[in-house]
Amino acid sequence: MEKTLAPNSYHDLGIRTTPSSQLDQTYDLYRKEDAVHLDHNEAKAILRKIDWHIVPLLMGTYMLQYLDKSSINFASVFGLQKGTHLHGQDYAWLSSIFYLGYLIAQYPAGYALQRLPTAKFIGITTLAWGILLITTPACKSFAGIAANRFLLGICEAVVNPGFVLVLSMWWRQAEQPLRLMVYYSMNGVAGIFGGLLGYAIGHIHTGLAAWAYVFLIFGAISIVWAGIFTAFMPDIISSARFLNEREKAVAVERVAANKQGVKNKQFKKYQVWQFLRDPKT
Repeated sequence: MEKTLAPNSYHDLGIRTTPSSQLDQTYDLYRKEDAVHLDHNEAKAILRKIDWHIVPLLMGTYMLQYLDKSSINFASVFGLQKGTHLHGQDYAWLSSIFYLGYLIAQYPAGYALQRLPTAKFIGITTLAWGILLITTPACKSFAGIAANRFLLGICEAVVNPGFVLVLSMWWRQAEQPLRLMVYYSMNGVAGIFGGLLGYAIGHIHTGLAAWAYVFLIFGAISIVWAGIFTAFMPDIISSARFLNEREKAVAVERVAANKQGVKNKQFKKYQVWQFLRDPKT
């Protein structure tokens, strides 16, 4: 009589099984198309599709995060110090306080990005820093604006580690530096665009002080962009609406060459040990 093995009996045969909680989030998609043939031309077409959809979203967000943290520089030209009653080294401390929040938030941001839906988390933090900018004109003292800048640093700390994670999800290692260079170049664009926009805002002479409009306008732009980013940026390949099932499978197969998966929420102690032993670390 043939004996049927219970699921746990695989261990009795020496077959290792991996709990579903430890599998990569795109594993089911990968297994579904396990025999997918990676055609070079098809892969290039899908790469172009990914570039046209994902890279502009990264560029816009990176430009805004640079523009928003620099907004205080534009506002200072139009009377920020007087409007917020800053004295002595108060203004200089505001830049340091921003980066203090940025530094403190690095580890929590990295952990949250791994545990939460990546695109939605970046979108929410973009919305949060837009709201913080809009509330800046309400700060009438050093303590108030310092707290505002500290929280802004915490929110913007998500962008860099988040984008590194996005790069590893969508592109092969050899393809990542070019995409990083493209969105990183938005720092320069933000400097040019911010200067022009700041000059235009400085000519607003009705209602509030000109420095307040800097934060209001920059913050409003970030809030609108947060909605766009959240709506169009997929969390992982399997949730990308701009790819069909076949294209998703090819996209996963492409980055399988990285040998690091796409995204996994499971904490693995052996990976920490590998990290500590890696000479590059």
